[in-house]
Amino acid sequence: MARAGQSVENPATGERVTFVKTAADTGGELLVLELEWPRPGERAPEHVHPEAEERYEVVEGTGAFRVGGEERTAGPGEVVIVPPGTPHFAWNPTDQPVRLKVEFRPALRWEEFVERLFALTPVTGPPDRARLAALLREFRREIAPFAR
Repeated sequence: MARAGQSVENPATGERVTFVKTAADTGGELLVLELEWPRPGERAPEHVHPEAEERYEVVEGTGAFRVGGEERTAGPGEVVIVPPGTPHFAWNPTDQPVRLKVEFRPALRWEEFVERLFALTPVTGPPDRARLAALLREFRREIAPFAR
């Protein structure tokens, strides 16, 4: 299980997640992480968090977000809130690194999901579909794909 200060990196995208406050630190009420997107590109397919609110605060650079079908960009100090059950995804639209502070309320098992997802992501190509599907089934309270 993640500890405050621990980082994990996605080998395919270079995305780095540093856990600032974990579920254990907050009694499950909140997860706070720092997120770094070192290069441009989409980070995850459109999805929903069925039971958690996700709050992005841009610390450095410019982030792009599609929330509930509406796209926007945000710069340092700007906040984007994704209510539970709202389809969304986010990405780095520039050639510069982007740093964000991200909060999940409640924390649920999000930190474990991220650790396991990054562990099964190969350096090139997509993750094994069967293993990814099993992971999504196990963490269905945390995340669900969204199909239009």
